[in-house]
Order: sequence, then C-alpha cells, then structure tokens
Amino acid sequence: MPFEWNMDYFSLSGYASVMALVLVFTLWFIHFIFKPQQIVCYLAMGMAIMAFSLGKHNSLTYVNKIQPDRSQQKAELEAKIAAEQQAVLDQRGEQVAQIRFAEDAEDEFLDRAGLDDEDLENLDNIREELTPDWKREKKKRSASTEGSEGEGMDTAAIEESAETEPIVMLEADLMRANHFDYWNLQISKWCMGLGLLIILYDYIRRHNRYESAYFPLKIPSALANLVTPYPSVVDRSSKPRRSVPDELVWLTKRGDPFVYFSSNSANTKEVDEALVSFFGKKKNSLQIIKTGTSAFTDNFAFESWWFGRSSVIVESKERSESMIGSFLDLLEGRSSTRARVRQTAHLVWDLDSPIPNEIKNRLEQLAARTGFSLLLCKNYE
Repeated sequence: MPFEWNMDYFSLSGYASVMALVLVFTLWFIHFIFKPQQIVCYLAMGMAIMAFSLGKHNSLTYVNKIQPDRSQQKAELEAKIAAEQQAVLDQRGEQVAQIRFAEDAEDEFLDRAGLDDEDLENLDNIREELTPDWKREKKKRSASTEGSEGEGMDTAAIEESAETEPIVMLEADLMRANHFDYWNLQISKWCMGLGLLIILYDYIRRHNRYESAYFPLKIPSALANLVTPYPSVVDRSSKPRRSVPDELVWLTKRGDPFVYFSSNSANTKEVDEALVSFFGKKKNSLQIIKTGTSAFTDNFAFESWWFGRSSVIVESKERSESMIGSFLDLLEGRSSTRARVRQTAHLVWDLDSPIPNEIKNRLEQLAARTGFSLLLCKNYE
C-alpha cells in the first residue's frame, strides 16, 4: 500500500516548525553561496531556535495527545460479546426466563434479566474494555456533576466536561506521527548546534578582514590565520571604517600590539583620549607607551612590540623615520631565523609624508614571513 501523508500528523505549530527548518537551510545556502553580511547566519540561528520551540509545542500539546483508533478492536470485542451471549444461550437457553421486549426480534429472548451475577459481570467487563480512556474520564466528570443543577452548580466542572474529543488515528498512523515528531525535534536540535558553529566560523573568517570584521575579541592569531590569514598590508585610506584613534582602540581590543607613527600633535592627542582607559594598565595584556625622544631606545620599543608586551606611540617625524629603519633591520634578523610574532602586531603609518616605496616593499615581504602587518592610514596620491 503506497504511503499517504495524513494532515493530522502535525498541528499548525508542527507545520510552522517544518517551514522554519526550510528557511534555515535556505538562509545557509544564501550564506555560503553569496556570502552576504553576517546577519544572515544569525537569522538562520534564530529560525532554528524558533523551529525547535514550535516543534516542542507541537509535540507536547498535539502529538502526545493523539489517541489510537480502537474501532477494529471494538468490532472484535463486540463480536466476542455476541459469541459469549450465544454460548450462554446455547448452554442455558432452557433455564432463563423467556422475557422479550417489544423492540426485540423474534429470536432475541436472552436479556440481562436471564443472566446470573457472574454472566453480568463478564459482560460489563467486556463493555468496559471498549470504552477509551478519555471517554471514561469524561464519564467520571459527568457523574460528579449529576444532581448539581440550579444554584450552586459547579460550572467549572461542566465546562471541563465539554472538552473537545481528541484526534484518533490508526496505530500505523500514530507511529508515523510520533516518528516524524521525533525527527523534527532532532533536526531542529542539530540545526541549532550547527548554526552556532557556523556563526563561530563566520566570525573567525571575518576577524582578519578589515572590510567585514565586527566586534573585536582577543583571539589567538594562530587560530584566526588558519581560516583567513591577516594581510601583510592594509590600506584603509580608500574606504576607512573608523577614525584612526578608533582603529587603534580596535587593535587593542583584539589584543594586538601596535606602533603608531605620527608627526601631528593633534592626532596623538586624539589617540591619547581614545586610549585613556588602556594607559598604564594591563588591559588585554597591553600597555600604551608614548615616546618622542631617543631616551626610549628602538630596540626596547621593538622587543615590547614584537612580544606583545606593549604598544608604542611615536610623536615625532624624525623619530618615526629612524625607528622604522631600525625595525627594518631587526625584522631582517628575525626573518632569517624564521621567527614569527605570537600575536599579530601592527605598524601604523600616519605621517603626512608617505613611507618610502623601498621600505614599504621590504616591509611587505617581511610581514608575510614574520606575521606582522603594515597599516597605512592616509592616501598620498
């Protein structure tokens, strides 16, 4: 017999749960094929949670209350009653009183009046088996309200007794309904778990992309670079997403050390105000150190930056140009030993004059080998 879907398998909430799951897979398809904004994977996660909630509601309030259809068993039991009545008739037909009522047929003379207590008890037990559980409860509630007419009537009991009869279906359909309900809930759970993994993957995938990163968190660079390596050079001058001070705050929240080269006192003042909560504190394992003189050696600045102990703000053009040259020599030495920074470090160039092309090209090559990044803040063309 071919399988036919029974619309009574699910309630409206159950079908809404299935539709929500379809939307989840559709949103995931859009997310992986077209790679839109991160909101898509969050919407998919929300739809997965909704699908599970609706499926759970469908399971508790509908599927679990479906009653099996006992019509076939009822017919068999009625046949059994008739057979037992016939057996009693055959055994004791001569002993019972020939009582017949006006509505009886000519051959119907064996009624309850002709049965003893044992026969009556057997027939009552058989009839009791025919009554579904929900109908027995309804009879009990109805019996409790008898004689309560008029003043003082228990209206709550009457309203309760007027409950709608539950949906009944054949045993095979009931098993299918429970089977589909189980898999609907299981798939919803899997979608929630998978949705969380997709959100985490999408976050890490965007973490090292300047144009699409959001909500900076301190993530080990080794993990983030496995999905999306940090670019050696980031030129934010064409489409800056944030101001320069906010860029440095962003890097600090990521746990990335930086050296900020600037010759404009107004710029450094804005940076000071933006980073005031980080000064002199071990927040995100970084300290902010300012220098404009040679008292703060290039080697010390480089070691602090390389090992992620602190970030450095350079407030002088001359000092910036000399320090970038010293860094270039030190990076050459680290590259020769194949050393790499543990956490992505940044050289932020915000001077009014561009960085020399020769130095820029060499830094770009060293950045790919050692794991730091050069951030260019201005457009010099």
